[in-house]
Amino acid sequence: MKNMHKLIFSSVGIALLILIPAFASGEVYIPDHEYVGFYDQDGIFTVIGGVKNNEMYPITPTITVNVNENGNIFTHKQEFSPIMPAQMLPLKIKLPEITSKNPILESPEISYKQTEYKYEGGYIIYDDSLVLHDDGHMTGTIKNGGDKTFLNFRVYALIKDQNEQILDVASSQQFGIMHPGEILEFEMVPDKKIVNKIASYSCFSFGDESVLPLNADRDGQQYTFRYESGVWFKDGKFSSDSTELEMYSLNSYFGELNASFEFPQSSIHEEFEVHLSGSSYSNDGTTHYKERVDNIQSLDEMGNWHVYFSVPGFYQGDVIVKGFHEPDGTVEVPEELDLTQMIYTDVTNGQVTSIIAKTTENSLVIKIEPTDDGLLSFTTSDFLIRPFDDGNFFVFVDGEEIESINYENKILTIPYTANTEKIEVYGSYVIPEFGPIAIIILAAAVISIIVISRKNSISYSLSNV
Repeated sequence: MKNMHKLIFSSVGIALLILIPAFASGEVYIPDHEYVGFYDQDGIFTVIGGVKNNEMYPITPTITVNVNENGNIFTHKQEFSPIMPAQMLPLKIKLPEITSKNPILESPEISYKQTEYKYEGGYIIYDDSLVLHDDGHMTGTIKNGGDKTFLNFRVYALIKDQNEQILDVASSQQFGIMHPGEILEFEMVPDKKIVNKIASYSCFSFGDESVLPLNADRDGQQYTFRYESGVWFKDGKFSSDSTELEMYSLNSYFGELNASFEFPQSSIHEEFEVHLSGSSYSNDGTTHYKERVDNIQSLDEMGNWHVYFSVPGFYQGDVIVKGFHEPDGTVEVPEELDLTQMIYTDVTNGQVTSIIAKTTENSLVIKIEPTDDGLLSFTTSDFLIRPFDDGNFFVFVDGEEIESINYENKILTIPYTANTEKIEVYGSYVIPEFGPIAIIILAAAVISIIVISRKNSISYSLSNV
């Protein structure tokens, strides 16, 4: 078992090495020794690095990766999780589109925006609990030293060899909630193909859970859905009759991984099937798939479909979801949904007592108990409430429309007086966030998928969930 002192030295050493940025955008940059591109063990071109935030506030970075492939520049743009001040976020981007023999990774482009304090006070505990085991996996403890609750996150780190060269980016299991002052144990399990090369883990960081939104054109309208998985999905497109959704899929891990999709409901009669059309590559040869796979379907309390299925290890190809219907008036969505515990709000004076989504009116009704005049702020999204076509909302404070609101970087800020009781926000439509029942359904579905996998004699590790 390798000792603790080596791990601490690795973390301190990084801090000393990043004084001079190589690729910078203001005070947010990627040190040159923390940005590399290479073909991984599976033959997929992978870009790994660490984004440093030297601003005095948390930021959400967007990184544009540029790869020179035989004189042609391939560009990939991606937004990452928030980074706290004076912290570094490990990043990992797989680019299966790159296939040339000697691609050249060029300087990235970095932009960022100020964001909310999501993980202020969260840190790794550097004591005897932080252990790099002989088999290459890492265990340790984390603490929420702030006064805010953390939701849906993982711990990330860079994996390095004895020469401080980056081997991979590691992530822990998912944590659903972490209260102020709470201490939790984490585990990071690396790819078995690099176990013998691992010397240290460094640049530990808290990051968002990977629930990713996707858009697809459906009958000339933007159809927004989202997924959670270790598998990468992109390029969603509907068939001409809008009943089938086809997506490109890539699983770069040796074991099969679960995929959890959330689709807005168009009809209570929708019954989904999942089909694969692609190949899985391994040392034993190539396995071709053109078949239907088992899936589980459920309806959450907010009226959204959840579809769960497994993607084989090293799979590359298409995933087709069949069974979509045109809207037929049978959608089962409650007229009112209590989102009080699901939306984080910031109030300068007083407190929010309830938040109700009125789905038939496309509005949020927020009740507050102010102690003085103040400001109410919360972050909007396509899965909560969307503005009208002109980019604005209608806001009423105690029944009177106000125009002195601020809407910037998806943060809506509303002034109120010491006598305010109710704030109403109207948008083009309301799509509430994941709720607790949906999370329970997800947990049950993951167990069911594991049973399906075992029945089919396919090994699966819970560390991949």
